[in-house]
Amino acid sequence: MDSKKKAVIFIILLGFVSLFADMTHESARSINGPFMSMLGASALVVGLAGGLGEFVGYALRFITGYVVDKTKSYWLLTIIGYAINLFAVPLMALVWNWQIAFVLIIIERFGKAFKNPPRDVMLSFATKEVGRGKGFGLHKVIDQIGAIIGPLFVALILFLKPNDYKLGYTFMLIPAIIAMMILFVSMIHYPKPYEMEEGNPPQDAPKEKKHENTGKLNKRFWIYSIFVTLTMMGFAHFMIISYHFGKNQILSDAMIPIIFAVAMGTEGLAAFIIGRVYDRIGFKSLLLIPLLAIAVTPLVFSFGYALAIVGMVLWGIVLGIQDTVLRASIADIIPPDSRGKAYGLFNIFYGGAWLVGSTLMGALYDISISYVVIFSVVLEIASIPFMLYMWNHSSKVTA
Repeated sequence: MDSKKKAVIFIILLGFVSLFADMTHESARSINGPFMSMLGASALVVGLAGGLGEFVGYALRFITGYVVDKTKSYWLLTIIGYAINLFAVPLMALVWNWQIAFVLIIIERFGKAFKNPPRDVMLSFATKEVGRGKGFGLHKVIDQIGAIIGPLFVALILFLKPNDYKLGYTFMLIPAIIAMMILFVSMIHYPKPYEMEEGNPPQDAPKEKKHENTGKLNKRFWIYSIFVTLTMMGFAHFMIISYHFGKNQILSDAMIPIIFAVAMGTEGLAAFIIGRVYDRIGFKSLLLIPLLAIAVTPLVFSFGYALAIVGMVLWGIVLGIQDTVLRASIADIIPPDSRGKAYGLFNIFYGGAWLVGSTLMGALYDISISYVVIFSVVLEIASIPFMLYMWNHSSKVTA
């Protein structure tokens, strides 16, 4: 089997792990907001749970990434992370108050902090052969199939048994077990994933030259981090969005996971397209994030059914760009030996921004929805000059 085909099979295998994992935790994410509301949580609490969960899930990747670089224990950390991430979700079926639900949401994100850096590093080895954007995009497309199917199953459960969230959480145990089984199969067939990148020196990869692979956290990295921090602070978490949908009866309990599944579908499609665009134009593709996000918040926090649907479609597109290009770009500018640490450090900014933004949006929501919209739009606009700097700097260097 040639190296490119081997790399593609590896990406597909990890894609199916993510598919069933997303059936688990994305199903939970589609109903966590209204479930906590039913348990008596306020908008501030829901926003804090979503934001703190994302912060834990992203910020702790710095530690995991550092351990990955030092120990090269790619599979061990990935397996531990998936186990925590997946099995915390079905435990929600046993919850009787919002405080315990809050803790389980944080634990689930804690597991994600363990699994993502080693998994992304392993993917970066494989994507060297097929193209960074294309490889991460392929993985994301497969991943998102689960993010669509899972919430739809939960929607069916809530349609047949209204308000029976606990039955929905119980269902999530099935895909969690399947994901772990495929993960072990992947480990058996690819015990040394780093071998997929060895023997391919950077000078043989014109795409990497195009994106300036210095391997250093230079000024461009920090400007890039400021851009991501601002745009993520202004990007609403689905927990607070779904809280708004449920509290104001804009969507029924069964429709909320359905609209989330629609967003996941658009995320997967956007990820596939933007991955190929990124391979052609590099960082310029990231300017789409604030330009689209400016329209998201006014739409999702409106009181119209149609506007909410349009807003969620745009929300999914923005998330697809974030999940694909942000990961691919780090792989292009950082060498393999430091890549785990780079993913971890970058995720601190990403997760920290979502924590602060989600918490503030929750607090502002309890005062006035208009304040949430203003807060979001101002931050998205403020992020644009930093991306323009990246754009101009990149153009001057690569010309």
